[in-house]
Amino acid sequence: MQNEPDQQRKLEQHQIAAFYVDCFAKSQVDHFKRITDPLNVPDGSMVVDVGGGIGYFARELVSRSALRVRVIDSDETSVDACLRLRDHRIQATVGDALSPEIVGDEFVVCFNLILHHLIGNGDAETRNLQKKALSVWMGNCKYIFVHEYIYESLFMGLSGRIIFEITRSRFLSRVGKMVSKLIASFNANTFGVGVRFRSQKEWCRLFEECGLDVIQKIDGEREHVAIPLRALLIREIRRDSFLLSVRRV
Repeated sequence: MQNEPDQQRKLEQHQIAAFYVDCFAKSQVDHFKRITDPLNVPDGSMVVDVGGGIGYFARELVSRSALRVRVIDSDETSVDACLRLRDHRIQATVGDALSPEIVGDEFVVCFNLILHHLIGNGDAETRNLQKKALSVWMGNCKYIFVHEYIYESLFMGLSGRIIFEITRSRFLSRVGKMVSKLIASFNANTFGVGVRFRSQKEWCRLFEECGLDVIQKIDGEREHVAIPLRALLIREIRRDSFLLSVRRV
């Protein structure tokens, strides 16, 4: 009997819309350019932005480089908005992060704050989904760029796991929503579905399990950790970037 495939838990439309803000696009492109400029990526090369929404990263990148960008997103409304940009260097298509259409011209594939939203029914399933999203591009692009939240914990990476268990549980999510009305820092747009943050070492270990080498990384600036959040054992929050390549055997 074959094992059933891991099932992805998906956000509702109103939850998805809450994440489409342009406040991170500049810093994401800053990191992307710092990490890829030394590679002398040829002008006109195709950059794929998996889960790129309405194209904030794409717009910022084409405005600061000679690259092209293809946005892949599962939300049709977001893809339509991206297409309305009418920039010949920006393409957009509806697709699944776990089984995207591969055209054959992909040079760099980007995951900008998207991996932590690939959630299964448990931690093992979630890990498998995150690895699958990366592995599908192995052999189909030159590099993979990952820009991800880093949650460093006071004790053995527990913060990310605690947040995962709270946000994926319907009961604990209801409690979290009630608490967030009094303590705003506890609010989460992923209540009822889940979110899986990791420490830098945990992300690097996941990349290694995929057969990917970290050839360059950038540590992001430390973000403010509200005092109530320290109850979740959070020591530090950053947004780090990684440039990955397939490990040479």
